[in-house]
Amino acid sequence: MNEAVGGSFQKNKLGRLGNEFDTYAEIGFGKELYNAGSQSVYIQTMINMYDGDSNSNNGDNPFGWENLNMQFRNFMGFDETTWVGIRQYNKYSIDANDYFFWNKTNVGGGIEKMSVGQGKLSIAALHRDIEEDNSMGADGDLDSVDIDDLVDSNQLELMYDSQPLWRGASLAVGYKYLNADASDEQIQHNNHDYSDGQTAMVMLQQQVFEKGINNTVVQYYADGSALQGVTFGAADTLNGTVKSGNGWAMRNYGVIPLAEDWDLSHAINYAAANDIERWDGKKGDGTTVSASAKVTYHWSDYTRTYVELGYFDDEKTVDGTNYERSGSKYTVAQALSFGRDKPELRLFASYFDSSTDNWDDTGNAFENGHSSDTWAVGLQANVFW
Repeated sequence: MNEAVGGSFQKNKLGRLGNEFDTYAEIGFGKELYNAGSQSVYIQTMINMYDGDSNSNNGDNPFGWENLNMQFRNFMGFDETTWVGIRQYNKYSIDANDYFFWNKTNVGGGIEKMSVGQGKLSIAALHRDIEEDNSMGADGDLDSVDIDDLVDSNQLELMYDSQPLWRGASLAVGYKYLNADASDEQIQHNNHDYSDGQTAMVMLQQQVFEKGINNTVVQYYADGSALQGVTFGAADTLNGTVKSGNGWAMRNYGVIPLAEDWDLSHAINYAAANDIERWDGKKGDGTTVSASAKVTYHWSDYTRTYVELGYFDDEKTVDGTNYERSGSKYTVAQALSFGRDKPELRLFASYFDSSTDNWDDTGNAFENGHSSDTWAVGLQANVFW
């Protein structure tokens, strides 16, 4: 690990391989409490742990609930799940970039996956609690969003997914309304109102060959949600600094087998924010474009080599002044695995470079502002059980 890189460098844009320097774990347990024919009651629990440095003291490692909910299954006869509690709900994400573009973990309840027509209808009332969420820092954020600028929200979410189109293709359509629920401390400190937000999403999933998958996503953001596309935030989060504006994003990502021993995974993101007006009176807009690709060669069922490349370019205008920045990542990794899936041990080497141009006053991106490039060598373990 190279301390100059820290937690990661623009991981949501450049990819996570050789670009994660922390420890994250989830431990889940569940139990079926009742079963009668097609109906059942299930309780789900999952604890998460995050350690952002090399200090393994218990007091330094935050623990929290990722899931703590009860589920009533098929009590209405629509193959639905009625649930209440804390839940990883509709977490649409680009795994290679560790980027959740729709939901993170929320508190709430709803009716999920009701069979309506050929697809599945889900309705949920959710609450997003930002106060203790440290995952929204400035990693990849176009405007360096501070945790104090984000506000809690009460949300109504509608999702219709699993709609078959043609062979190997399915469609998902989602809408979310976010009602700002700022804390008393935020209201007193910032002395302004908070705008509600709206987001919408259309996602086309297409099977490629026998085992490949490609996803194309279009998202729209309005008012308090307007910056979520360009800041690589989740759609369930409100930015409290934004009074009005709109934004949109287009994403394409997936994993495609190229040959018997070759795979290609990719993630391409373009997002824009337009006519942004902040509560402090500043106005502007912004764009971000990024692409990452990972080629995998399987030497056998137990060893494989990765090469991952990534590039991003950000631009924004604030009160008529233009700002730009860009960066790239180059990673090679050798992995030891059991079969062609996880668990996996990796040895990696990564090179990073960045041009901050006139983006901010912090200087270069690495070595505490003294270097425009750096490198990292390390080991990773990735396992599910």
